This record gives sequence, C-alpha cells and structure tokens, in this order.
Amino acid sequence: MHSLELLIKETAAKYLEQVIAWRRHIHAHPELSGEEKETSLYIQSVLTELGIPFKNDVSDYAVIGTIQGSHTGPVIALRADIDALPIHEKTGLPFASENDGVMHACGHDSHVAILLGTAAVLHDIREQLHGTVKLVFQPSEEEALFPGAQGIVDSGILDDVDEIYGLHVWPQLPVGTVGLRKGNLMAASDHFKVHIKGKSTHGAEPHNGIDAIVAAANWIVNVESIVARETNPMENLVCTIGVINAGDRYNVGAGDAFLEGTCRTYAPEKRDYIERRLGESLKALDMMFGTTSVLDFRRGHGSTINNPDAIDYATAIVEQYIGPQAVVHPEFPSMAAEDFSAYLQKIKGAFLWLGTGFEGNPPLHNDTFTIDESIIETGIVMMAGIAGEFLQPKS
Repeated sequence: MHSLELLIKETAAKYLEQVIAWRRHIHAHPELSGEEKETSLYIQSVLTELGIPFKNDVSDYAVIGTIQGSHTGPVIALRADIDALPIHEKTGLPFASENDGVMHACGHDSHVAILLGTAAVLHDIREQLHGTVKLVFQPSEEEALFPGAQGIVDSGILDDVDEIYGLHVWPQLPVGTVGLRKGNLMAASDHFKVHIKGKSTHGAEPHNGIDAIVAAANWIVNVESIVARETNPMENLVCTIGVINAGDRYNVGAGDAFLEGTCRTYAPEKRDYIERRLGESLKALDMMFGTTSVLDFRRGHGSTINNPDAIDYATAIVEQYIGPQAVVHPEFPSMAAEDFSAYLQKIKGAFLWLGTGFEGNPPLHNDTFTIDESIIETGIVMMAGIAGEFLQPKS
C-alpha cells in the first residue's frame, strides 16, 4: 500500500462516524426535486465547517464546492444528487423521514454523505494534490422538468473540468462491489401523456357514445405491439404505461381517458422513432373509433454512456483501493435513467454502480429501501482514490 492510498484510507476512517451522522440527518429530512432548500443549506453548513469554499448561485439549489490542491494541475469533478421521491417511507428506521410522503428511496442521501466524506478527506490531504477538485451537489435528478445536471452544465462552472465521476447505490449488486461498464450504462428517459377524448353515454346504450376506455385499451395493446413486433429485440426500447384514469360511474360509458407513461431508449434514432409511432398510432385510433386524441411527449434525460478510458482508470482504482474482488463488469446496461448523462455529453468521465444488495433488500424507489452503511466507507475511499490519483504528478 503506497503512501497516498494509506493516507486516504486512514483519513476516511477518521471521518466515518461523522459521515454516517450526516447521511442519517439527510435521510430524515428529504426534499423533492425543485424544493431542496434545507438540504442545500445543510450541505453548505458542512462545507463551511470543513473549510471548503463553495458557490450556491449556479443553478437552483446546487452547491459547487472547490478543493484547490497545493500544486497546479488538472481539474476533476465528483457529483452527488440531493433530491428525494414522493414516497411514504416504511423502513421503520430510527432516522426515517420526518417529511411525510417524501423519502430518500433512491439512495441520494448516501450519495451526498459519500461526497461530503470524500470532500473532507481530499481537503485534509490537499497538500498532496496537484490540481483542483470540484464537488457537485446537484438538485433535481429525479424530475426532468427542472434543470438538474443540465442547468449546472449550462452555467459554465464545469467548463474547465477535465474528467467527471459519479456513483449510484445499486441493490442489484452485492454489498461493497462496484459495477463498472464501458459504453451504454443507463437509458434515455422520456415522459408522455395522452388524452383520448370520446363521447360519454349511458352504459345500456353504448352505440350512442364513443367509449374512451375501449379505445384506450386498444391503444395500449398497439403500443405493446410496436415494441414487441416493430423493434429489433436486440435493440434497447422499453415503453411502459403506468397511469390510466377514465370513467366516473360503473354504468356510464367513459367520455375521456387519460394515460401516462415512459419510453426508455439508447440510440437517438429509436427515441425519435417511438415518439413518431406513438403519435401515428393515436391518429389510427381516432380513425377507427372516432375519438380525438392528443399526445404530449416530453424528452427527459439522455442516455448515460461511459467513456471506456475513464472506466479503465476507475477499474484500476477500485482494484487497488478496494480490491480485485470488488470489481464487477455488468453484462447488460440498465433501462433506468440518470441525468449524469448531461455531464458525459460534454466531459470525459464515468458513472459507477456501488453495490448495496443484501438479502431481503428491496429495489430502488421502494418504500422500504435502505442501504448497508458499510458501503459509505467504500464509496469515500473509492471516490477519494479516483480524485487523489488523478491529481498526482505525471511522470
């Protein structure tokens, strides 16, 4: 174990108890996308306590900290997302959410804590750093309607960054392992709403109306057929309708149906294709049933595509700092989405999965999701190692 690795591990161990306390505080006080005021202020207070300067006027509730090494060199950025989800927590944890109906069910509390711990370590060893670390605490990852990562990119504050890295806790991987995948990792995510307007009538006289429920049922089957029968099964395309609302009474034919869903893709042309086909299928539906349909298709996060060289670098760090047994190269990408994609479209870098899968642990976005807190130290050591080694003088 060389001197920098030993220093990082010793410093991380020193801060671990405090970092866990930070995580539990953040977990107990979750805030939704666009509402992260207190979370942002808490992050600012911790950075102030650590003596790390920051900017909080970049984009919404974003906080960008800066650690300047004692020597000149490149710039590396590390990112954590800070928002929570509209879920009523049922973990039973002593530090469960105190904001009813809001929960850190995606592990962003852990991401913030790991980055704060990494910041503490790197600030303590800044005499060893040849360059600069930018700490990106980003709001609104969960809601594409807010600026999120794109707002930070558009601000220009990362224009001098040479490489960027982020992580996400991942219950599909065993505790303490790290998923490192070149190329496609997480999908583009688009959100659509559909209004199918028919004509209400008495349930005993369906011929006098246009049943929006029957039309909607046919359209749902058509959408599934587009995915299953028009798309090469080797290509990445998922289309899910998660909401349908129609009708007011059991014996009245519904005049309106409202549907809502998401499409997940990787290739830009598939993104264009599914938007076009959804619209065409609604026009065909209107011709068949006499309905009037409206599609509101909103582009969300782009696809997260890791730079191969950045993954090679991160793999070497994980092998050295965590151990070869921690390295996992996932065979398949995920169809879940991440707005870390906005950074990778402009800056070389990689997004990593930090395994927190243990027996009985539910998936992300579940009301009983939690983490094994042992991964916090793993995350700090890994991220501090990635930044610390990047900012060593090149021979």
